[in-house]
Amino acid sequence: MDSAEAGEYLRLVRSFGCRSVHIGGGEPLLKPDQLKKIFKIAGSTGVSIQYVETNSAWFQEFEAAKSILFDLNRRGLGTLLVSISPFHNEFTPFSKVKGVIEACRKTGINVFPWINGFIKDLSALDQNKTHPLENFEEKFGKNYLLRILQSYWIHMGGRSLNTFRSVLKLQTPAQIIKENSSGCAPELSDTSHFHIDLFGNYIPGLCSGLSISVQDLGRPLSENEYPVITTLFRSGIKGIYKLAQKELAYSPSRSGYINKCDLCTEIRMFFIQNDFGGSSELNPKEFYDFF
Repeated sequence: MDSAEAGEYLRLVRSFGCRSVHIGGGEPLLKPDQLKKIFKIAGSTGVSIQYVETNSAWFQEFEAAKSILFDLNRRGLGTLLVSISPFHNEFTPFSKVKGVIEACRKTGINVFPWINGFIKDLSALDQNKTHPLENFEEKFGKNYLLRILQSYWIHMGGRSLNTFRSVLKLQTPAQIIKENSSGCAPELSDTSHFHIDLFGNYIPGLCSGLSISVQDLGRPLSENEYPVITTLFRSGIKGIYKLAQKELAYSPSRSGYINKCDLCTEIRMFFIQNDFGGSSELNPKEFYDFF
Protein backbone atom coordinates (compact mmCIF):
# COMPACT_ATOMS: atom_id res chain seq x y z
CA MET A 1 0.00 0.00 0.00
CA ASP A 2 1.55 3.29 -1.06
CA SER A 3 0.88 6.73 0.40
CA ALA A 4 -1.74 7.65 -2.19
CA GLU A 5 -3.72 4.48 -1.53
CA ALA A 6 -3.47 4.96 2.22
CA GLY A 7 -4.85 8.47 1.88
CA GLU A 8 -7.67 7.24 -0.35
CA TYR A 9 -8.71 4.53 2.12
CA LEU A 10 -8.48 6.82 5.15
CA ARG A 11 -10.62 9.46 3.47
CA LEU A 12 -13.09 6.77 2.47
CA VAL A 13 -13.57 5.37 5.98
CA ARG A 14 -13.80 8.92 7.34
CA SER A 15 -16.62 9.64 4.88
CA PHE A 16 -18.53 6.71 6.40
CA GLY A 17 -18.12 8.11 9.92
CA CYS A 18 -15.03 6.25 11.10
CA ARG A 19 -12.84 8.59 13.17
CA SER A 20 -10.07 6.23 14.28
CA VAL A 21 -8.24 3.14 13.03
CA HIS A 22 -5.46 0.82 14.04
CA ILE A 23 -2.74 -0.39 11.70
CA GLY A 24 -2.02 -4.09 11.51
CA GLY A 25 -0.31 -6.35 9.07
CA GLY A 26 1.55 -8.08 7.79
CA GLU A 27 4.08 -6.26 9.86
CA PRO A 28 3.90 -2.44 9.75
CA LEU A 29 7.34 -1.92 11.29
CA LEU A 30 9.14 -3.69 8.48
CA LYS A 31 8.79 -0.34 6.68
CA PRO A 32 9.04 2.34 9.37
CA ASP A 33 9.55 5.16 6.86
CA GLN A 34 6.27 4.27 5.16
CA LEU A 35 4.59 4.09 8.56
CA LYS A 36 5.74 7.64 9.30
CA LYS A 37 4.04 8.78 6.09
CA ILE A 38 0.83 7.03 7.12
CA PHE A 39 0.73 8.97 10.39
CA LYS A 40 1.15 12.23 8.49
CA ILE A 41 -1.57 11.32 5.99
CA ALA A 42 -3.95 10.20 8.74
CA GLY A 43 -3.56 13.55 10.44
CA SER A 44 -4.53 15.37 7.25
CA THR A 45 -7.68 13.25 6.81
CA GLY A 46 -9.01 13.69 10.33
CA VAL A 47 -8.57 10.01 11.22
CA SER A 48 -6.62 9.21 14.36
CA ILE A 49 -4.48 6.09 14.74
CA GLN A 50 -5.29 4.41 18.05
CA TYR A 51 -2.38 1.99 17.90
CA VAL A 52 -0.12 -0.01 15.62
CA GLU A 53 0.14 -3.80 15.85
CA THR A 54 3.44 -5.66 15.74
CA ASN A 55 4.54 -9.28 15.86
CA SER A 56 8.10 -8.09 16.75
CA ALA A 57 9.70 -10.08 13.91
CA TRP A 58 11.44 -6.89 12.76
CA PHE A 59 13.45 -6.57 16.00
CA GLN A 60 17.17 -7.12 15.45
CA GLU A 61 19.06 -5.01 17.97
CA PHE A 62 17.91 -2.98 20.97
CA GLU A 63 19.45 0.41 20.15
CA ALA A 64 18.24 0.21 16.55
CA ALA A 65 14.73 -0.64 17.75
CA LYS A 66 14.81 2.29 20.18
CA SER A 67 15.80 4.64 17.36
CA ILE A 68 12.95 3.44 15.15
CA LEU A 69 10.36 3.69 17.91
CA PHE A 70 11.60 7.06 19.14
CA ASP A 71 11.21 8.49 15.65
CA LEU A 72 7.74 6.98 15.26
CA ASN A 73 6.71 8.31 18.65
CA ARG A 74 7.60 11.81 17.47
CA ARG A 75 5.37 11.26 14.43
CA GLY A 76 2.38 10.22 16.53
CA LEU A 77 2.80 6.60 17.58
CA GLY A 78 1.49 6.54 21.13
CA THR A 79 0.59 2.88 21.60
CA LEU A 80 2.04 -0.32 20.17
CA LEU A 81 0.00 -3.52 20.39
CA VAL A 82 2.58 -6.25 20.89
CA SER A 83 1.36 -9.73 19.97
CA ILE A 84 2.17 -12.31 22.64
CA SER A 85 0.94 -15.84 22.04
CA PRO A 86 2.05 -19.39 21.25
CA PHE A 87 0.79 -18.84 17.71
CA HIS A 88 3.12 -15.90 17.15
CA ASN A 89 5.89 -17.83 18.88
CA GLU A 90 5.73 -20.35 16.04
CA PHE A 91 7.39 -17.64 13.92
CA THR A 92 8.94 -15.09 16.30
CA PRO A 93 11.22 -15.83 19.28
CA PHE A 94 9.96 -14.41 22.57
CA SER A 95 13.29 -12.60 23.04
CA LYS A 96 12.34 -10.29 20.16
CA VAL A 97 8.98 -9.57 21.78
CA LYS A 98 10.65 -8.69 25.08
CA GLY A 99 13.12 -6.47 23.23
CA VAL A 100 10.32 -4.50 21.58
CA ILE A 101 8.46 -4.09 24.87
CA GLU A 102 11.58 -2.77 26.60
CA ALA A 103 12.33 -0.42 23.68
CA CYS A 104 8.79 0.97 23.97
CA ARG A 105 9.31 1.66 27.65
CA LYS A 106 12.54 3.49 26.94
CA THR A 107 10.95 5.67 24.25
CA GLY A 108 7.70 6.57 25.99
CA ILE A 109 5.41 4.40 23.87
CA ASN A 110 2.54 2.68 25.65
CA VAL A 111 2.50 -1.11 25.31
CA PHE A 112 -0.77 -2.93 24.62
CA PRO A 113 0.26 -6.54 25.39
CA TRP A 114 -2.00 -8.98 23.54
CA ILE A 115 -2.12 -11.01 25.58
CA ASN A 116 0.10 -10.86 28.64
CA GLY A 117 -1.47 -14.02 30.06
CA PHE A 118 0.87 -16.01 27.83
CA ILE A 119 4.08 -14.44 29.12
CA LYS A 120 4.55 -17.14 31.76
CA ASP A 121 4.16 -19.94 29.19
CA LEU A 122 6.52 -18.35 26.67
CA SER A 123 9.09 -17.68 29.37
CA ALA A 124 9.19 -21.38 30.26
CA LEU A 125 10.63 -22.33 26.86
CA ASP A 126 13.86 -21.27 25.14
CA GLN A 127 13.19 -17.58 24.53
CA ASN A 128 15.71 -17.31 21.69
CA LYS A 129 13.96 -19.89 19.52
CA THR A 130 10.62 -20.34 17.81
CA HIS A 131 8.45 -23.24 18.95
CA PRO A 132 5.75 -25.31 17.25
CA LEU A 133 2.56 -25.80 19.24
CA GLU A 134 3.67 -29.36 19.96
CA ASN A 135 6.40 -27.96 22.23
CA PHE A 136 3.76 -26.27 24.37
CA GLU A 137 1.75 -29.49 24.57
CA GLU A 138 4.87 -31.38 25.62
CA LYS A 139 5.57 -28.78 28.31
CA PHE A 140 2.07 -28.08 29.61
CA GLY A 141 0.03 -31.15 28.66
CA LYS A 142 -1.98 -32.51 25.76
CA ASN A 143 -4.99 -30.37 26.68
CA TYR A 144 -3.02 -27.15 26.13
CA LEU A 145 -5.02 -26.04 23.08
CA LEU A 146 -8.31 -26.49 24.95
CA ARG A 147 -6.93 -24.49 27.85
CA ILE A 148 -6.09 -21.67 25.45
CA LEU A 149 -9.73 -21.55 24.36
CA GLN A 150 -10.75 -21.27 28.00
CA SER A 151 -8.35 -18.35 28.49
CA TYR A 152 -9.46 -15.99 25.75
CA TRP A 153 -11.75 -15.76 22.76
CA ILE A 154 -10.51 -16.95 19.38
CA HIS A 155 -12.58 -16.57 16.25
CA MET A 156 -12.93 -19.95 14.60
CA GLY A 157 -12.02 -18.93 11.08
CA GLY A 158 -8.89 -18.94 8.96
CA ARG A 159 -5.83 -20.66 10.41
CA SER A 160 -7.53 -21.39 13.73
CA LEU A 161 -9.78 -23.92 11.98
CA ASN A 162 -6.83 -26.18 11.20
CA THR A 163 -5.25 -25.53 14.59
CA PHE A 164 -8.23 -26.44 16.76
CA ARG A 165 -10.21 -28.89 14.62
CA SER A 166 -8.61 -31.92 16.27
CA VAL A 167 -9.61 -30.88 19.80
CA LEU A 168 -13.17 -29.62 19.27
CA LYS A 169 -16.47 -31.39 18.86
CA LEU A 170 -17.45 -31.56 15.19
CA GLN A 171 -20.83 -31.43 13.51
CA THR A 172 -22.04 -32.91 10.25
CA PRO A 173 -22.86 -30.54 7.39
CA ALA A 174 -26.54 -31.39 7.85
CA GLN A 175 -26.42 -30.40 11.53
CA ILE A 176 -24.65 -27.13 10.74
CA ILE A 177 -27.15 -26.20 8.03
CA LYS A 178 -30.10 -27.08 10.27
CA GLU A 179 -28.78 -24.97 13.15
CA ASN A 180 -27.89 -22.02 10.89
CA SER A 181 -30.94 -21.59 8.69
CA SER A 182 -30.77 -17.79 8.39
CA GLY A 183 -28.43 -15.57 6.41
CA CYS A 184 -25.06 -14.20 7.53
CA ALA A 185 -26.19 -10.58 7.31
CA PRO A 186 -25.28 -9.75 10.95
CA GLU A 187 -21.69 -10.90 10.48
CA LEU A 188 -21.18 -9.47 6.99
CA SER A 189 -22.67 -6.06 7.78
CA ASP A 190 -20.97 -5.59 11.16
CA THR A 191 -18.75 -2.50 11.01
CA SER A 192 -17.83 -2.36 14.71
CA HIS A 193 -14.48 -3.92 13.77
CA PHE A 194 -13.57 -4.10 10.10
CA HIS A 195 -10.40 -4.41 8.04
CA ILE A 196 -9.04 -3.05 4.77
CA ASP A 197 -6.05 -5.01 3.55
CA LEU A 198 -2.97 -3.86 1.63
CA PHE A 199 -4.60 -4.63 -1.71
CA GLY A 200 -7.68 -2.45 -1.25
CA ASN A 201 -9.98 -5.25 -0.14
CA TYR A 202 -12.60 -4.56 2.51
CA ILE A 203 -12.95 -7.69 4.65
CA PRO A 204 -16.54 -8.01 5.89
CA GLY A 205 -16.87 -9.04 9.51
CA LEU A 206 -14.15 -11.47 10.54
CA CYS A 207 -14.50 -13.51 7.35
CA SER A 208 -10.92 -14.13 6.21
CA GLY A 209 -10.82 -14.80 2.47
CA LEU A 210 -13.97 -12.82 1.71
CA SER A 211 -13.51 -9.36 0.25
CA ILE A 212 -15.29 -6.37 -1.21
CA SER A 213 -13.44 -3.87 -3.35
CA VAL A 214 -13.27 -0.51 -1.58
CA GLN A 215 -14.62 0.99 -4.80
CA ASP A 216 -17.90 -0.84 -4.19
CA LEU A 217 -18.44 0.29 -0.61
CA GLY A 218 -21.45 2.45 0.15
CA ARG A 219 -23.72 1.01 -2.54
CA PRO A 220 -25.65 -2.24 -3.13
CA LEU A 221 -23.45 -5.09 -4.31
CA SER A 222 -24.06 -6.62 -7.71
CA GLU A 223 -25.16 -10.25 -7.52
CA ASN A 224 -23.25 -10.92 -10.74
CA GLU A 225 -20.00 -9.54 -9.33
CA TYR A 226 -20.51 -10.89 -5.80
CA PRO A 227 -22.50 -14.13 -6.12
CA VAL A 228 -20.89 -15.73 -3.06
CA ILE A 229 -21.21 -12.78 -0.67
CA THR A 230 -24.76 -11.90 -1.72
CA THR A 231 -25.80 -15.54 -1.29
CA LEU A 232 -24.21 -15.67 2.17
CA PHE A 233 -25.89 -12.40 3.10
CA ARG A 234 -29.36 -13.60 2.10
CA SER A 235 -29.33 -17.29 2.97
CA GLY A 236 -26.11 -18.07 4.83
CA ILE A 237 -24.34 -21.41 4.85
CA LYS A 238 -27.43 -23.19 3.54
CA GLY A 239 -27.49 -20.94 0.49
CA ILE A 240 -23.80 -21.20 -0.34
CA TYR A 241 -23.93 -24.99 0.15
CA LYS A 242 -26.80 -25.26 -2.32
CA LEU A 243 -25.03 -22.89 -4.73
CA ALA A 244 -21.92 -25.07 -4.70
CA GLN A 245 -23.96 -28.22 -5.24
CA LYS A 246 -25.97 -26.71 -8.09
CA GLU A 247 -23.14 -25.04 -9.97
CA LEU A 248 -20.25 -27.42 -9.31
CA ALA A 249 -21.68 -30.65 -7.86
CA TYR A 250 -19.88 -29.98 -4.58
CA SER A 251 -19.88 -32.58 -1.82
CA PRO A 252 -18.20 -32.19 1.60
CA SER A 253 -14.73 -33.68 1.92
CA ARG A 254 -15.12 -34.52 5.62
CA SER A 255 -17.81 -35.88 7.89
CA GLY A 256 -17.35 -33.21 10.56
CA TYR A 257 -16.79 -29.45 10.79
CA ILE A 258 -16.27 -27.07 13.71
CA ASN A 259 -18.95 -24.60 12.69
CA LYS A 260 -20.53 -22.90 9.70
CA CYS A 261 -17.34 -20.91 9.09
CA ASP A 262 -15.37 -24.14 8.77
CA LEU A 263 -17.79 -25.52 6.18
CA CYS A 264 -17.99 -22.15 4.40
CA THR A 265 -14.20 -21.97 4.13
CA GLU A 266 -14.07 -25.40 2.50
CA ILE A 267 -16.80 -24.41 0.03
CA ARG A 268 -14.94 -21.22 -0.85
CA MET A 269 -11.75 -23.24 -1.36
CA PHE A 270 -13.77 -25.39 -3.74
CA PHE A 271 -14.96 -22.28 -5.58
CA ILE A 272 -11.38 -21.07 -5.99
CA GLN A 273 -10.23 -24.45 -7.27
CA ASN A 274 -13.01 -24.40 -9.84
CA ASP A 275 -12.64 -20.72 -10.78
CA PHE A 276 -16.11 -19.79 -9.54
CA GLY A 277 -17.15 -16.53 -7.90
CA GLY A 278 -16.65 -12.85 -8.54
CA SER A 279 -13.13 -11.59 -9.08
CA SER A 280 -13.46 -9.14 -6.17
CA GLU A 281 -14.99 -11.37 -3.50
CA LEU A 282 -12.59 -14.26 -2.81
CA ASN A 283 -9.40 -12.44 -1.87
CA PRO A 284 -6.58 -12.38 -1.21
CA LYS A 285 -5.94 -15.47 -3.32
CA GLU A 286 -2.89 -16.21 -1.16
CA PHE A 287 -5.24 -16.95 1.74
CA TYR A 288 -6.54 -19.96 -0.15
CA ASP A 289 -3.09 -20.93 -1.46
CA PHE A 290 -1.64 -21.19 2.03
CA PHE A 291 -4.74 -22.40 3.86
